Amino acid sequence: MIWVTWRQFRTTILFGVLTPLLVAAITIAITLLDGGVAPIPVLQGCLGIGDDYCTAETAQTMAILLTIALPVVLGAFVGVTVFSRDLERRSHVLGLTQSVSRRRWYGVRVLVVFVPTMLAVALLGCALYWAKYRTSPGSFAFMSTGESRLDFPTFGATGFVAGAYTAVGLMLGAACALAMRNTIAAMITTVVVSTAFLALLPTQIREHYASPEVERQTVEQKVGSMFGGTPDFYLPADSIRIYPRWNVSSDYVDRHGDAVAIELQQCTRYDNYRDMSEFETIAEFEEYSDRRFAEDARMILECVRGQGAEAFETKYHEDRLFWRFQAIETGLSLAIAGLFGGLSLLLVTRLRP
Repeated sequence: MIWVTWRQFRTTILFGVLTPLLVAAITIAITLLDGGVAPIPVLQGCLGIGDDYCTAETAQTMAILLTIALPVVLGAFVGVTVFSRDLERRSHVLGLTQSVSRRRWYGVRVLVVFVPTMLAVALLGCALYWAKYRTSPGSFAFMSTGESRLDFPTFGATGFVAGAYTAVGLMLGAACALAMRNTIAAMITTVVVSTAFLALLPTQIREHYASPEVERQTVEQKVGSMFGGTPDFYLPADSIRIYPRWNVSSDYVDRHGDAVAIELQQCTRYDNYRDMSEFETIAEFEEYSDRRFAEDARMILECVRGQGAEAFETKYHEDRLFWRFQAIETGLSLAIAGLFGGLSLLLVTRLRP
């Protein structure tokens, strides 16, 4: 049965397995030839170590975006077609009328076609993680303060969670094919639902994997930062944030800690603006500018407080939670894939020749 399945779907299997492996091989080769890259989780910018320092970053950016799309593409073109092709041609009748049970007929296809594809995409994700964060020559390990590995799309494309996303796409595609018995309809449904699933994870679900840390600022500190604040190199050393974090939310809050919607457009601003040409010296203009900024800050501070704000809170997750979140999201995705697999088994048992 395994050999027959391989013979029947060898083109599909090779497409599902070789595509991610080829992407991984090309990305690693370009990164190594470029001399490695700085371990910074940002997609934009040229931060390579070698002479052609844009090459590796461009290759990694394209590979990350492709890896995010692969679960959707494989779900539609592998997950759906493995079953819909037989159902439309009614060639499944031959298999279902033989001594092979329906569960085995379904299970062998999952084992021979789906499992290698999932593992190949998981390997691609791990390869991208290594290429992006482990190829920097020397001991350079400083990371950007503005980006985190928990951000989209870096999180979903680096690490083993990409394989779990692929499992969801494949099992969803199989369920749609068995339920609809129409390739085009099943593909469209698979693309829409799997895309919605991948969008839901970083926007609504991932932040709840752990209790977020809370950074609290007074209203004076927040308004002060809006007008320049204090540069990091003037702050005490223990207050400077070096390692990245994933900001979940940033809100003004009242005395009870509830979020308050602040309309800054309603705040009046200092409108007695004078051009630099109206002053005899630069010192006079700078003195005037300082007074104007101070008056602006005072008016906005009163306005914000008048709308009920007592503080400004930022909720965030530390970047060090990357592997913990990877494990949680992988388990969640595999559980959802298992539900689609159970639905597919139910549809197979009710399948009529």
